[in-house]
Parts: sequence; structure tokens; C-alpha cells
Amino acid sequence: MPEPEHIDRRRAALIAYDVCRRALAPSDPARRAAMRPVLDAWVQMIAAARAAGVPVFYTTPVSRADGADVVMLPTDLSAETGVPPLTNAVEGTAEAGFPDEIAPRPEDYVFLKRRPSAFYGTGVAELLHMLRRDTIVIGGGATNRGVETSVREAFNLDLASIVVRECCWSGDPAAHAYSLDKAMKMYARIRSLDQVAAMLQG
Repeated sequence: MPEPEHIDRRRAALIAYDVCRRALAPSDPARRAAMRPVLDAWVQMIAAARAAGVPVFYTTPVSRADGADVVMLPTDLSAETGVPPLTNAVEGTAEAGFPDEIAPRPEDYVFLKRRPSAFYGTGVAELLHMLRRDTIVIGGGATNRGVETSVREAFNLDLASIVVRECCWSGDPAAHAYSLDKAMKMYARIRSLDQVAAMLQG
């Protein structure tokens, strides 16, 4: 019988990837209702991390109000949709902040990011190194974009990754499923919220 999995709480950090109001508490009632299960999962995940003494890193995707730093590189998807390949919240606005249910506490860490990776230009990797954390627990959205990008980069940085399934979301269900069930399995462990909570207690 295999040994139960566990997470070394002294070496782990939780990355709450882009769990901003724009994503989890949007103004549109239908979208807000659709995202409620993900927000509820994050409430549980953050509580489990704090109970285990695991530091919580928040990221939020931001751009300047004038759009001067918005990525305008040509991509197939932007050509098909007419939407820039990366759209962020405006820095300093309410939608770039976090829902009250999962609001950061003074002991948490908040990072502004302008590109898909949690690591690029943010200081996340440097702080993990300083805190001697070599394992990340991560979830967020979009699963097949920023979360997968971050997991791949974590692998390149020799960081172990555990992706929390219920804490991920995407507007593309097929891409979301493929990312969790196929693409990220080469670079991370994909686990349920209950599994991760148990691993933190082990």
C-alpha cells in the first residue's frame, strides 16, 4: 500500500493566482453565481494553508489605466476574437483587489503581475527562495493560461507544484480539462481540495 502523500509545511507556500474580484466576484450576477463554487473552494484552501502555517502569496493581474503596458503581440486567438492576448484589471481599482471572503491579511504577500506567469517580473521566486520554500500549492485562472504557465515555470525553477483542482477555472471547459488532466501532469501533481488539505495535515 503506498504511503500517504504529505506536504512539508516548512517548505511550502500557497499561490492564490489572480483570485481578484474581477475573476471571482464580477459585477455580472450570472458570472458571480457561476464563480461562487470556486470562491468557496478558495475560502477553504486559504484557511487550510493558514492553519498549517503555510504562507499565502496572492497575485493580481494589472495594467495601467491608459493601457500603455497592455500586451499587444499578434496571436491566433487575438486575431480570432479581436481581444488583446492579455487583459488585466486596471491597477488600483476595486476589481484588481480581492473578495472580502479571501482578503489578504497583514502576514500575507500580495504581488502585482503584468504577464501570465506568477514569477515573471513579480519577485515571487525570490521571496520563495528567501523563505526557503521549494514547494508551491497553486490554483487560479485561467487554468490553461496563467496557472499552466506558472506551473511550467516553477518546474524550470526546480519548484515542486501541487495544483488544487477545485481552485482552478477557465472560460474554456475543454482547455481547462486538458490542462488539468493532461498538460500539467508532466510538471505537477493535480489534487483535489480535500486531498491537499489532508496533505497539509500529514
